[in-house]
Amino acid sequence: MSIPTRRLDRDTTDLLLDGDPNALNRAGRLAALLRALCGPARPHELAGEPAAVAAFLARLTRRRPPRPPPQTARRRSG
Repeated sequence: MSIPTRRLDRDTTDLLLDGDPNALNRAGRLAALLRALCGPARPHELAGEPAAVAAFLARLTRRRPPRPPPQTARRRSG
């Protein structure tokens, strides 16, 4: 059994992600999936958040200073 597919244009995609009720009403099965995904997080889904934030912040503070831009060859005048 094949499932019919339709491509979404950028405007429709933005409307779906913003939760626009008119776009969701036209989106069929995709709308059901998006509605399920946009609910609040469950406690077990956030269990590792403090450790992830701590690891991110630790890495952020160890960041190397940015490299200077590469020098380009200079032309000699005259």
